[in-house]
Amino acid sequence: MTNDTNAQITPAQNIRLATEQDIPALSHIWRECFDDPEEYIRFFYSLNFSEIAVPVYVADGEPVSMLHLFDSEFKNGEERRKAKLIYAAGTLPDHRNNGYMSALIRYVSEQALQGGYALFLKPATPYLEEYYSKFGFRKDACFRTVTADNSEKTRTGNAVFTDISPEDYNLLRGAAFSSHPYAGWSDAHVCRCIKENAFCGGKTLAVALDGKTHFLMGSPRGKHYLITETDLTPAQLGRISPALRELTGFRTIRAFLPDFACGDGEETVSSVVFNAQLVNTYVNLIMI
Repeated sequence: MTNDTNAQITPAQNIRLATEQDIPALSHIWRECFDDPEEYIRFFYSLNFSEIAVPVYVADGEPVSMLHLFDSEFKNGEERRKAKLIYAAGTLPDHRNNGYMSALIRYVSEQALQGGYALFLKPATPYLEEYYSKFGFRKDACFRTVTADNSEKTRTGNAVFTDISPEDYNLLRGAAFSSHPYAGWSDAHVCRCIKENAFCGGKTLAVALDGKTHFLMGSPRGKHYLITETDLTPAQLGRISPALRELTGFRTIRAFLPDFACGDGEETVSSVVFNAQLVNTYVNLIMI
């Protein structure tokens, strides 16, 4: 059964949408390109495949290069623009330097122009940021990784952590980021993100602090606990960090925050966008 999420894509020579029968080949590409365990790869495709599009480049009858497209929507006040996240783009080592990934990027870019929607991703390295710029992607929103204050003087006794539903998370997220251009996600996507976060040992929580409810999604990353999305400020994270350390069992709490929320940080990562029109669009809640 083929994926219907992006049925408007017309396959070009050597490029087509992956079907369920291609999942073993996709999993093989994933293993060769990314440092993820086998159980995570199986989980990813069982959770997401029926809801996304996976354009592949085929050589010798098998997919050898792939990328994954997740549906999103850029929002700025009343302005809306459909968008798609490019995720987990990779080519088998033996088939690299043949232009297969370039062909896929050009293909999905042409589809975006024809369909009037934006493309975006968060490159893992400056090299990849430069690579995508060759196809018309421009650097956009910046993010910073901040370490929460570990000192005891930051302790606060009025933070309460509870589980949160995908719908409530999405409502709080929209309210928190609506003063800036931001990438909106469906409740179904948020639900899948929460399930993936839990699969990776993480927590997705509502945080009651000073009479207001905030949201937080995070999971273990090596020797520290990384909050991948929250509307808490660095100062608020510092205040609740002792409680977070106790809740998660990790001594170091780090948070991936948008540039507009924190200014200074330990490192900067940027998103890149294509055909976006909006500028400095916050795009997180990207699959882990």
